[in-house]
Amino acid sequence: MTAPDERELLLRLLADQRTALRNALYGLTEEQARATPSASELSLSALLEHVTQGERADLAGRVGRRPHAVEGDPRAEWMAGSTVVPGETVEVLLHRQAEVARETEEVVRAERDLDRVVAVPDGVARWLPGGTVSTVRWLLLHQIAEQARHAGHADVVRESIDGKGAWQLEAEAQGTAAPTWT
Repeated sequence: MTAPDERELLLRLLADQRTALRNALYGLTEEQARATPSASELSLSALLEHVTQGERADLAGRVGRRPHAVEGDPRAEWMAGSTVVPGETVEVLLHRQAEVARETEEVVRAERDLDRVVAVPDGVARWLPGGTVSTVRWLLLHQIAEQARHAGHADVVRESIDGKGAWQLEAEAQGTAAPTWT
């Protein structure tokens, strides 16, 4: 058995963070998924919309050069990624997340050079260490960090809804017993 290469390891880490956020929505009603019971202005549905839109813009859009929703206007792109419109149910959002995940995997696996320089818009550049240029690797690592940040954010929102924590939700989603910590 061989260890996964860097590309597959990064994709696996990204998938783990997607799962953590998806688990935060496990078993909720639409009303609960749109609730904002904590100090955050973002609901669990909005968090899922935000990270999915960001992943698509960075990886399929910037790395894969595929068109994405509000191309060219980083502020509009950011705002669209935090807004859940009528009809965007949890099921719709989770389906979109799965589609974007597949697209990300296609783009990253097809990419020949993780060190390839990728231009980013000025509005996005302030988040990047290299100004208006980045690399495929950095954008992938940024998405892992972004997903992880918001998965933790989602944990707090979910616990505010019904007290369920990440380990319990993961166990429920997998149909196993939650670990007991003593």
